[in-house]
Amino acid sequence: MKNKFQIGDSLDIMRSLPDAEFDLVITDPPYGTGGRDGATHLKNRNIAGNRMSLDSYIWFVRTYGRELYRITKSNSHCYVFSDWRRYRTVQTAMESVMWEMRSLIVWDKGNGMGEFWRSSHEFICFFTKMYPRKLSHGGCYNVLKYAPVKKKRHPAEKPAQLIEYLIKASTVEGENIIDPFAGSGVVGEVARAMQRKSLCIDIQDAPAENQGAEPVQRL
Repeated sequence: MKNKFQIGDSLDIMRSLPDAEFDLVITDPPYGTGGRDGATHLKNRNIAGNRMSLDSYIWFVRTYGRELYRITKSNSHCYVFSDWRRYRTVQTAMESVMWEMRSLIVWDKGNGMGEFWRSSHEFICFFTKMYPRKLSHGGCYNVLKYAPVKKKRHPAEKPAQLIEYLIKASTVEGENIIDPFAGSGVVGEVARAMQRKSLCIDIQDAPAENQGAEPVQRL
């Protein structure tokens, strides 16, 4: 199985890819809502792109959503992580470029951070194209309970077990997955273990643990 991690701007890289290449999208893009107060954590390059106005964010989602629609097959599924502040914006922007939102999945993390009512969940927007395949393990419930990663290699790293569940629901062995905002590279790591092919893209290098399948391609 070929699993690649490409370094560079995901929009530029996706524009160079052929039509109808991928069977599944799983991605965790910047939510665009972090650090509006100028918090010092914005100096961390691992969260580049996480401070956008609403107009900028709509442009951003529409742009990557359009490319994802072009490079996926007609029966593909697409999972986009988001939060309570922006999931409706993600839905609006993605549907404006032909994706159809079929479900709002709740990832129950079991704990949370913040003040007042602490957020103990995140959302996963589930989109399909015109002729979507059926979920491979039946009618799945849309609340998924998985503990967050304790020792993170990236600030927004998602648990491998959650990614495995989504991959299993929407692909079979040998199919091709893309993650244009790969972060730690966990999607590619899990895809490789599950005998799927993958292309992971990020503006920065992946942690060393996720470079074992093939050498990192630097663009």
